[in-house]
Amino acid sequence: MGEEEPLADLFSFADFARAARAKKTVTTSSEPLNNEGQEEKNPFEVKESVKPNKPAPRPSSREERLKNSQKAGETTVEGTTGLLDFEMPQMAPKPVKPRTKGKRENVAKALESDERLDLQVTGSNIRRWVKVSGEVLQAAQSALDAMDSQSELDSDTGANALLTWDKVTLTVAGLPPSADRDVSWVLEAIADAALAGASGMIGIVLSELFSAAANAANSPGLNPVQLLKVLRSSSQCPTRCLLPAVERLDPPTLSGLIEEINAELETQPEQMSIEDILSRAWMASQVALVEGAEENHGRPDARAAVLMLLVAAMVETYCQENQQDQGAVATSLQMVRDMVPASHLGLPAPSRMNSLVLTWRGEADNSRFQRLRAELEENGVYGAMTGRADMLGIGPRMLLVRSRHPRRVIELLPEKSGMILTRPPLPSEREDPANSNLVSLDSSRAILPIRPAVLAYASAPGLVGDLANLGATVVLSRRGIPQEVLPIITEMEQEVVQVLPCDQVSAAELANLVRPAKDKGIEVMLAPTQDDLQVLEVARACCQIVSSAIEAPDLIQLQRSRTFDALATQRTWTVSPKTPFELLASSVSPNDIQARILTRKGEDPELIARIQNALSQGAPGIRIELISGGQSGDTLVGVLSS
Repeated sequence: MGEEEPLADLFSFADFARAARAKKTVTTSSEPLNNEGQEEKNPFEVKESVKPNKPAPRPSSREERLKNSQKAGETTVEGTTGLLDFEMPQMAPKPVKPRTKGKRENVAKALESDERLDLQVTGSNIRRWVKVSGEVLQAAQSALDAMDSQSELDSDTGANALLTWDKVTLTVAGLPPSADRDVSWVLEAIADAALAGASGMIGIVLSELFSAAANAANSPGLNPVQLLKVLRSSSQCPTRCLLPAVERLDPPTLSGLIEEINAELETQPEQMSIEDILSRAWMASQVALVEGAEENHGRPDARAAVLMLLVAAMVETYCQENQQDQGAVATSLQMVRDMVPASHLGLPAPSRMNSLVLTWRGEADNSRFQRLRAELEENGVYGAMTGRADMLGIGPRMLLVRSRHPRRVIELLPEKSGMILTRPPLPSEREDPANSNLVSLDSSRAILPIRPAVLAYASAPGLVGDLANLGATVVLSRRGIPQEVLPIITEMEQEVVQVLPCDQVSAAELANLVRPAKDKGIEVMLAPTQDDLQVLEVARACCQIVSSAIEAPDLIQLQRSRTFDALATQRTWTVSPKTPFELLASSVSPNDIQARILTRKGEDPELIARIQNALSQGAPGIRIELISGGQSGDTLVGVLSS
């Protein structure tokens, strides 16, 4: 029996070969046509679940089939087994069944640039979303600030988010109409604008998120798969932009929100439409915001709330363009308002009076930027950093730090790159009018204490913290670094801004700002200060609280009077080893009550001792204050008279 089975197989194979001789031609087309030009049903096709159409009649003769096969581009293939000559019939491939269009198409696979635009996210969609997001953030600003009022981290997330988004909105609105067809173009513009206009911690977070999204988008339109890729690109952003000290001070609600959204979008991604993706992301952002507040003992994270509102704006934009029911924005805004704590009696009040915000903007390559990050982490600095590099790894960078000791951070920054700006702490909600030098010119108005806008230049890092704590916005003046301070003056939102130069170079730069600022409706007062100690004394006088009822002309007169009174009480000198100390001793008198010594970086202690001896000889009862300035110029001595 074992030898008969192969013989039986051989005869059956021969029978099959003889049957095949009856067909001389083999069809290679996947869609054979009959004599009427209609599609012929493929005999090898697997039956579909959808009821098939009635098949066309078969050709009546072999000649007609041969004629039709030649029209369809058929070829004849002959083969041999070595035993019997026969023609090997070629099985036609299964034709692709046309996609049936349902009520809502699912297009998560195989969609490229030639797909339907109504199933893509385009540049025009992103531009509309930017506009809707700006309106949402403006409506939520007060609630976000109130939500963040008890946080020592930002304390003004709503205002910072709106300032950042204003820059984004203006940039996107200025793009040409051709950008509507290229989502990559629009995302690149948003990323650049967010970095240029980043304000506060939320500004850096938004800049990092859009930089990652721009890098992930590589096509003019985003189909569902590509949209998922862009949204998931946010997963590593908190790790990249937030320094580790953030996690010790701030519960990782922001990171949790991003993780929650990405985890939700991981569920069956190939079965999602654009509507599914946006809806899932929005629901996940709400869940993460609420759960994060519960873990933080009822205190919500305003930065996470901003991201939730931006996702809600995406859903709203999609609904507007598809004429669907809207309500995501209204629901999210109400949710944010409901999460604002009615009172904070059970929460400790933050100590913000000495917490300063230091911002550095400059150009640096990737290696230097990473070294800077490592040094900041080793020193336990709290803050965030981001930037966009070109193909060579060089590009604009931004660092934001909240610290009580900004000098330690300044000394870690590159010496010859970037502008360093330090803002004063937020004013206390309760000012004591008795100690504020309050000026009231109209008792019929509501009198509110405000701090005048003062922009102070300083070349001594050791004075930056003192000037900022007085209430001045401080620019660290360094040679060869361009100071673009007109946007800073504009952001102060005051009719009158007092600027205090620390040397002749900064005085010349600031003098060029008087006319451009006036064109924007801002009066810039340029003080005749010439060194750091004069800046310190004038800032002490000009930052005193005034009344909100004071008019601009009266405020100008008041600030001018304060400036000259402060300069009249102080005399300053530069001191070096070549200075005749006998002359220094004769320059002070018994009427002088205090002397300040602002030491330069690496100053010789012996020189300091000689200065102190000379001052004591000239005025035996004088008080001497030693300030470690750390400036690169000469040591300064200032004497205050009664």
